[in-house]
Amino acid sequence: MPDLDCREVLEEVYLYIDDECSEARRTVIKSHLNECSPCLAEYGIEQEVRAIVHRCCSGERAPDEVKDRLRRKLSAIEQVSEVFTEVAERER
Repeated sequence: MPDLDCREVLEEVYLYIDDECSEARRTVIKSHLNECSPCLAEYGIEQEVRAIVHRCCSGERAPDEVKDRLRRKLSAIEQVSEVFTEVAERER
């Protein structure tokens, strides 16, 4: 399995955190996180958010359609964030 770039890792970090990806994919993501400090920092934030949600929901599992909808919205937020980051970098 090829290495992942940062964008791919951050898109899949929820699957990794929730243990919803294959073991091979987990290995590749974990390897990337071990070597990439910006992604590791982002993962730390995501892990903290997941822990808070887990505590609040006390083990209840959201339906797949809710998870998919949340992933789409989070992906859209990430894309907007990337645009702002690119604009800010160009203005430097």
